[in-house]
Amino acid sequence: MKSNKSGSLWIYIAAAVAVAAIFVVGALWNGQRAGNDTERAVRSVSLLYLNELAGRREQVVAHNIQEKTDVIYTALELMSEEDLSDEAHLQAYQATMKRLFVLEKFAFVDDEGVIHTSLGTETNIEDYDFDYLNISGPEISVKNLEDEDKKVIIAVPVNIPFEGRTFLVCFMEIDMDEMLSGVSMSPQAEGSTFCNIYTSGGVALTNTVLGGLAQEDNLLDALNRAEYEPGFSYEQIVSDFEQGRRGVVSFAYNGIRETLSYVPVEGTDWMLTYLIRETVLSDNISEISSGIIRRSVILSMVIVVVLMVLFSMIIIQTKKNTALAAQKEKEASENRIKQEEMEQRLALQDKIVEQSIALQEALEDAEAANKAKTVFLSNMSHEIRTPMNAIIGLDNIALSDPAISDTTRDYLEKIDVSAHHLLSIINDILDMSRIESGRLTIKNEEFSFSKTLEQVNTIISGQCRDKGIEYDCRTKGQIDDYYIGDDMKLRQVMINILGNAVKFTDKGGKVSFLIEDAARFDDKATLRFTISDTGIGMSPEFIPSLFEPFAQEDSSSTNKYGSTGLGMPITKSIVELMNGTIEVESEKGKGTTFTVTVTLTRSEHMLMSGEGDEINTHDMSVLVVDDDRIACEHAQIILRQVGVSCESVLTGREAVEMVNMRHARREDYDLILVDWKMPDMDGIETTRKIREIVGDNTPIIILTSYNWDDIVDEARAAGVDTFVSKPLFAGTVLDEFREAFAKKNARLVRETADLKGRRILLAEDVTVNAEIMMMVLSMREMEADHAENGKIAVQMYEEHEPGYYDAILMDMRMPEMDGLEATRAIRASGREDAMTIPIIALTANAFDEDVQRSMQAGLNAHLSKPVEPDVLFETLENLVKP
Repeated sequence: MKSNKSGSLWIYIAAAVAVAAIFVVGALWNGQRAGNDTERAVRSVSLLYLNELAGRREQVVAHNIQEKTDVIYTALELMSEEDLSDEAHLQAYQATMKRLFVLEKFAFVDDEGVIHTSLGTETNIEDYDFDYLNISGPEISVKNLEDEDKKVIIAVPVNIPFEGRTFLVCFMEIDMDEMLSGVSMSPQAEGSTFCNIYTSGGVALTNTVLGGLAQEDNLLDALNRAEYEPGFSYEQIVSDFEQGRRGVVSFAYNGIRETLSYVPVEGTDWMLTYLIRETVLSDNISEISSGIIRRSVILSMVIVVVLMVLFSMIIIQTKKNTALAAQKEKEASENRIKQEEMEQRLALQDKIVEQSIALQEALEDAEAANKAKTVFLSNMSHEIRTPMNAIIGLDNIALSDPAISDTTRDYLEKIDVSAHHLLSIINDILDMSRIESGRLTIKNEEFSFSKTLEQVNTIISGQCRDKGIEYDCRTKGQIDDYYIGDDMKLRQVMINILGNAVKFTDKGGKVSFLIEDAARFDDKATLRFTISDTGIGMSPEFIPSLFEPFAQEDSSSTNKYGSTGLGMPITKSIVELMNGTIEVESEKGKGTTFTVTVTLTRSEHMLMSGEGDEINTHDMSVLVVDDDRIACEHAQIILRQVGVSCESVLTGREAVEMVNMRHARREDYDLILVDWKMPDMDGIETTRKIREIVGDNTPIIILTSYNWDDIVDEARAAGVDTFVSKPLFAGTVLDEFREAFAKKNARLVRETADLKGRRILLAEDVTVNAEIMMMVLSMREMEADHAENGKIAVQMYEEHEPGYYDAILMDMRMPEMDGLEATRAIRASGREDAMTIPIIALTANAFDEDVQRSMQAGLNAHLSKPVEPDVLFETLENLVKP
């Protein structure tokens, strides 16, 4: 029995040794094969990598050469007859070209081989490789080829008479580093890859050969000493260099394995090469392979030890079957547990799917509700603005009567204040709707902070003065005159908080406004607004609810102070959209302090000045039309540098729609920049359609990177004022702006229509509104015919001869036929004045969608109720024919 156990032990030991040997040998063999496979993979990837990189660098070099060649032709186009009048003018012209295009030399060669430069004449024509008597096209050559200070020579044939001689060649001399700008020739990837350019004879243009490894000064001389991999030869690379063919070669130089990819540079006899030093990569791969082998051997030894321990346990354990049975039972139990967990996960997934469906349905319901809310707000806005139009209209008419008493005038002015307060409540509700639907956006335009602050102080100081409150506004630190941000929203924040401070502070109290420069970093500036009052204050418990819509700590304050509870939620939303913060500290009966922090972009303000007048660019509005988004962004940056407010669109159709909407609101752009080459509708067609809307009032400039000589007449006929080349530069923009606005100002000096005696057709279903509007029109001695609805308005228009009515004022919501249908019917009537008679919308529909529908129906302008008389008169003066 003992002998059997001893024999079994030796068998287990022998088996363990055999297994160990198999593991070790297998690890060594596998590691060696893995290293060889990796090297082959690296070779394959290197060839693809080199071919791609060489091709890209060649494109850059070829582009540089073509660009420099174009420079000569551009310079020759700039030559005038005066430049050829004598040697002094010629040298001045050459000096200008050298400085303008960053050249070492810009020269001409005459028919006697004399070189004419900006510094005088030279007779060393033999230093240049081109044949000045037989040159037929652009030629690229290298001067000082054997020296370190190499120069690139680009020569083109010319035929220019000069002082009894004839210039046969124009050439320029460029420093090699300047020619190779944009092409990195420095070693990469820790000295494993090198880029270089050689002539067809193997001379390096960057004074290094094989990445600095070669002792020879010539690449082909160095490669003659190399040992080539199978399939490659020295004769092959020499032939490729002579014939200008691209290729690749692998070799060993001084025991270092390398692969060289070469590509001919278009337009030259140069070869751009990309070299990868495979020895560096192979050494790294060998180190990795050695590490893999060492770890494999260690792992094999560990496995052998584990096996020996297992074998020993097999010998010692006598209750193997019992242990195995227990282990199987345990595994079965674990499988049952895993099965139960899987079933629970599936059930949970089904529940999640059900919840996702429910959430999707809830989202659709929410979107439908939001859309319904928008429609509701639009309708409510219309219904409220309609009677408000009557109130404000009658109030304006009454105030214009000089015979009213002071007491009555005071009552009327209070009515006007109350009416405008009600309008502000409507606007607050619309603002909350835009915020909740995510349609409220923040502009990023240059604005005058000092002007904004002046406007705020004018409003608040007047309120404080009327109420008997002390108002103190101070600044601390460096406050710039101009910043980049949204001045309208920033002004709304300041007025909302300051207005509340005045509203909730009794007579004899004080309101303080402190503006501080909190921090500056790069081009950013953080401003802190601290607004304090000595008013009624708030309890600490109410402060967390302050920014909730319609929140009121004391419901009686609504009647006493006229608060809606919407100002603070709107203010907080605007501040957060501007990535700012707002904090509140307050104590009941002692006052409140608001601290608002916003970060704005600093601005270098510029003003454009013409001859004899000054144009404030910060009051201008410009539209940029370009189908290239990057070009739009660039134009906006340039325009903002000179302080111009800028909007951009990507198509001509969008531009026409925006111009149409702005014109309908009587808020025309001051300048329009249009790209020439655009799909669907090019710049000329876009200009033509814009002119149909705005007439000649707005200057239009064509932006283009093409030569516009062939389209000048067509563009002028379409209404283009001038042309600007891309890319834009601030100086060019300033000059063209001056010229364009000078033309605009000259065109604006024209006679407007005299409204006296004009006959107006008024379509209005609300009798009191019609009476008020007719009284307003009579203030300028105009006659008005009233139509109770759209259908009657169409009948009255058709019953009178063409030209009887000078304009039509059209309400949008009327029974039987609304304003849109009536306008379409008039435009489609076929009468000779059907398309020319001005039709103006007088409506309580104030949304942008309403303006778009009006324009699509054929209306000329869209005035929202309540309509200010001055705005109505100005619109009629511009639309009615003089």
